Amino acid sequence: MVEEFVYLGSLVHSSTQSSPDISCRNAITREAMQNLDDQIWKSRISISTKLKLYNTCILPIFLYGSECWADTKRDVRNQMVPPRVE
Repeated sequence: MVEEFVYLGSLVHSSTQSSPDISCRNAITREAMQNLDDQIWKSRISISTKLKLYNTCILPIFLYGSECWADTKRDVRNQMVPPRVE
C-alpha cells in the first residue's frame, strides 16, 4: 500500500489527515514568498499593491485544494496560517 501520493497537486496521505498536505502547501507558499522577497516585499511598492499581489498570487498557492481538507483543531491552530509579508 502507498503511504502518500500527489493527486491534482494535493498530497493525499493514507492516514486521511490533511496535515501533510497543509504542511506541503505551507512550504510551497513560503518558497514563493522567498522568491519574490527582493523584487516585491523589500521594494518601494506601496503596501496596498503588495497586499493585492499577495492576495492574487501567493494566497491561492496556499489555499489550493483547501476545500477538501478535513481540518482538525490542531491544523487550524498550528499550520493553517500562510506565511506573512515581512
